[in-house]
Amino acid sequence: MLTASFRHIQGVGALRERQLWQLGVHRWEGVPAEGEMLSAALDARVRKGVAASQTALDAGDLDHFARLLPPTEHWRFLPHVLDGAACVDIEAGDSAADLAVVGVLDAQGVRAFVGGHDLHHFPARAKSWTAMITFNGLGFDLPILQRAFPAWVPPLVQIDLRFAYARLREPGGLKQLEARLGFFRPPHLAKLTGADAVALWRAQRQGEAGALRRLIEYNLYDTSHLRPLAELAYNRLVRRLGMPAPELPVTDRGALLYDVTRAVEAACSTLAAGASKGPR
Repeated sequence: MLTASFRHIQGVGALRERQLWQLGVHRWEGVPAEGEMLSAALDARVRKGVAASQTALDAGDLDHFARLLPPTEHWRFLPHVLDGAACVDIEAGDSAADLAVVGVLDAQGVRAFVGGHDLHHFPARAKSWTAMITFNGLGFDLPILQRAFPAWVPPLVQIDLRFAYARLREPGGLKQLEARLGFFRPPHLAKLTGADAVALWRAQRQGEAGALRRLIEYNLYDTSHLRPLAELAYNRLVRRLGMPAPELPVTDRGALLYDVTRAVEAACSTLAAGASKGPR
């Protein structure tokens, strides 16, 4: 995908990139060594940019592209980072400073980190991620995580699906998007919102049985849905732009939901074991 992209080169916007594709320049290696493509000045920038891009890609330096591409274009990274990326969704408590749950789906599987219990293990888990996939993460999740863990350095590649779906003219939040695309949630979670998540966090603090379990399950459904949503958005954007790049297979949601069930059980077992030991 990146080798079909020219948007990171100074002076190349969406229109110029499309012109290059229409001229048959579908990949960096298709840039001719001489002859005019767009204009003499811009052609020189393209050739210089492609040379620098190939050097960076050969070195595995995706940060080079992350610094040059606007956040709205980070969806282009998906085929290059997916195996090492993490889907992340958080639930805040009574305030943004009160981090309740951090849900993660990465190469190690699905996991929930819970405030007051094992939240401090999050930076170690996140250390090797090549990218983060979120929904409105740049505006919500990432700033809160950075305040909670000031020493943690997040990956520069941030694939915020809110931008991708806005570009596809899909309005609304994550729950509305899931409903339109046919993503399943069990009845006890189907109508929950972010406000309900805050209420569940308060309820578990007051000792209400089952509140924390329900909150973790709600969060991990959000988290696990991010991967297939990212793949679907990527494929639709490739088709919409007429980009000369192959589409991605879409992750089977049934397998993910099985992993979510196991992760909820594991989290609740860990929390119960910790509670039985009494105050630390």
